[in-house]
Amino acid sequence: MTKNAFKKPKAPSMGTLLSRSLEFSGAPLPQDVEVGEVQHLPINVLQPNPRQPRRFFNEERLRALAESIREEGVLQPLMVRPLEGGQFEIVYGERRWRAAQLAGLPSVPARVRTLTDAQVELLAAIENLQREDLNRYDEVSYKLRLVAALFQTTPEEAIQRLRELRNQPESDPEQVNQLEHLFTQLGREKWPSFVTNGLPALRLPEALVEAVQTGKLEYTKALLIARAPQEHHTALLKWVLEEELSHAALTDVVAQLKPTPRSDADAQLLSLRRKISPRRLGKLPREQRVEAEKLIRRLHELLGD
Repeated sequence: MTKNAFKKPKAPSMGTLLSRSLEFSGAPLPQDVEVGEVQHLPINVLQPNPRQPRRFFNEERLRALAESIREEGVLQPLMVRPLEGGQFEIVYGERRWRAAQLAGLPSVPARVRTLTDAQVELLAAIENLQREDLNRYDEVSYKLRLVAALFQTTPEEAIQRLRELRNQPESDPEQVNQLEHLFTQLGREKWPSFVTNGLPALRLPEALVEAVQTGKLEYTKALLIARAPQEHHTALLKWVLEEELSHAALTDVVAQLKPTPRSDADAQLLSLRRKISPRRLGKLPREQRVEAEKLIRRLHELLGD
């Protein structure tokens, strides 16, 4: 991280962006951004945003939207940006695009804007956060994008900064005020609660993330399963989905679980992994180091690539 990376961001006020985000269901952009009129684009020239974290769509709701589109058409235009070869990338509105395909529409209404990758991520985050059916994992991902944009840094560095500010808010009152203003407009939670209760969503195992994103698993239950020993995750997930365990029942089950006892070989291997390092090998007497290097090479040969 570069020195003073978090000091006095020069980006447009996030409060201004959010307060005007209803315009075109997105955020206002710099003056050099061209805003196109609504036009109908063929379905087959549009493609999803590959950086879009929202990858799962409820099939039942998608079919219901498709039926509505058959009767009334696509009421709200998509936002797209031009690509090479006459193609367009969807900034937001992928759900409408998918439903329009199910409905058999040849084209959809869209506004075309020339956008940078950073602007696309900001617009997509703000638009998606307005959705009522947004799952907790995606909600946290989008909010983190907005925080990163506010601080003009990466999501990874934004996580670190959020934790620093939670522990020492007096270290930068200006940034704390920016966060409070941002989360006031977003609603639902304050930024310290987001740090404590939201960010853990990003550390969930992939199987639990998928279950949360598809709406099969409640976020609070996913957190409980994640606290259990890893070897029990698959069985717990299956049990919760099949038996519809309550939060209280799952809490009791997780509290009783213990890690599977390791065999002596497993324990020795774990201990060996902690001990082997170039620095530690370098401290050995020459004869012991040569012997250790031979054993490492032999172990590598036995285990293969």
